[in-house]
Amino acid sequence: MDTRAGIVLLGRQKKGLAEFMKVVKDKREYRAAFGVLLRGEGKSASEVGRKLGVTEKQVFTWCRKFSERGIGGLRMKKQTGRKPIKKSKAKQIIPELLKKDPQAFGYLKGRWVLRDIARELRKEGIDLHYTGVRRALADLGITLKQPKLRAPGSIKKNYRKRAEIRRYKRVASALLKKT
Repeated sequence: MDTRAGIVLLGRQKKGLAEFMKVVKDKREYRAAFGVLLRGEGKSASEVGRKLGVTEKQVFTWCRKFSERGIGGLRMKKQTGRKPIKKSKAKQIIPELLKKDPQAFGYLKGRWVLRDIARELRKEGIDLHYTGVRRALADLGITLKQPKLRAPGSIKKNYRKRAEIRRYKRVASALLKKT
C-alpha cells in the first residue's frame, strides 16, 4: 500500500464499498464511497478531488468518517427545514388538473401553461407562484411544452403577423373567457 493513501482498506471493506455503490440512490453518497475506494487504492486526495469535483478537505472528511463509522459514516443526513406544505398539496391536484382541457376552465389557449395552472391552484386555495408550479411539475416528472409566439420567415414578409403577435401578447392576460 502506498503511504500517501492515508487509508488502508481490507478486502471485505472494498467489497462492502462496491456493494454500497451498487445499491445507493444518492449521488453524493455514491461519490463519497467512490472517493474512499480511490483513496484506498493509493490515489492522493488532490487526484481524487479533481476526479470527483470536490475539494481535498472533502476527501479527507469522507475518509475520516469511513474510518470512524464505516459505511454508515458515508450516508448523508436527511435535509432539515420546513416541509413544503403548499407544493405537496399542489402535487396531488396538478395531475388531475392536467388531464382536463384548459378550455373547459375558460382559457382560450389549447394547452396548459404555468401561470394558468397557478391561477387554477389559487382557486383551489393553494397560493403557489408559477415558479413553484414548475418545481412541482419537475418533481412529478411532467414537462410542459413551451410554445414560442413568433412569425416564421423574414420581417418584410410577415410584418402583419408580427404585429398581430405583439397585440396578442399585450392582451393575452385578458383572454380569460367569461363564464
